[in-house]
Amino acid sequence: MNGPELNLSEIGWTPEFEQAAQEVRLGAPGLTLLPGRVAGVGRNTATLWTQGGAQESVFAGTLRQADVTPVVGDWVLAEPVPDAPLRVHAVLPRRTQLARAVQSGMQLLSANVDVVLVMTAPDGDIDEARLSRYLEAVRAGGARAALLLNKVDLTRKPEAVLAQLRALDPAVPVLPLRAKEGEGVAGVRALIGPGETAALIGSSGMGKSTLTNALLGREAAQTGEVGATREGRHTTTARTLYRLPGGGVLVDNPGLRDIEVWREDAAAGFEDIEALAADCRFRKCTHGSEPGCAVVRAVARGQISEERVEAYRAAQGFATGRPKAKRRK
Repeated sequence: MNGPELNLSEIGWTPEFEQAAQEVRLGAPGLTLLPGRVAGVGRNTATLWTQGGAQESVFAGTLRQADVTPVVGDWVLAEPVPDAPLRVHAVLPRRTQLARAVQSGMQLLSANVDVVLVMTAPDGDIDEARLSRYLEAVRAGGARAALLLNKVDLTRKPEAVLAQLRALDPAVPVLPLRAKEGEGVAGVRALIGPGETAALIGSSGMGKSTLTNALLGREAAQTGEVGATREGRHTTTARTLYRLPGGGVLVDNPGLRDIEVWREDAAAGFEDIEALAADCRFRKCTHGSEPGCAVVRAVARGQISEERVEAYRAAQGFATGRPKAKRRK
């Protein structure tokens, strides 16, 4: 047992999780099962934040047999074992998840996240299609999103870049900041309510670790030096959970070059595009360069944005690349 005792509600424990835990305990008479939040994951081990502090744990055989692997942010129930690590028996149902599609299916990045902070910068990282996929992935997992424009001083037209980001989704807040100088950090902190969990994602070198340190008020995450190109260097190599001063939790993720959206129903949230696709010439149209594509025609008319179609195509698993449509003048 390491560190001081924790108030579980400050790191995301809710009455809903307590109810789920009680149901698991009813099915496991004779076992003493304590809640813990996963702060780090190994092959068959995990570091848990429990009421007694940070503790190491191993996965029970029944958990491995069920092919259930906890991820950072999960809430689990673990059994205390004398003179041994805790034994994790169950993963509680996830409220939200941040996931991406990979060749083998779905890869979970983190669980039970309330707000995902998508960080970009005006030094060559502004890729509207990719940022749209980030936002779609956040929505698909049930969390809310925010866009952070770091290193805002690198552009001579910050308002134009901010307007470009706001156009991706008017419902998503867009915040300018200079994390290294501390400018705008208070606005980011205001997005994370008491007991809430935030995840920080984006390409490498955008300043995620610098923002993490600014939010924590201490040097906890390693930051890389800025090179001659004025780009930061990738430093975070594993997902790390941090407790925020005043309550709340932050997940600092390694840099992602891109993200492919995972959906149980790949068409969910794109009903407008599905309706347009019914008029495509080909039944298996990918809405890229096929002739007679109703979706590409809609893009040309300005009826729907190229970025939204690109996000839909990524969710469907089609090769990326914007529909080749010429807008009408």
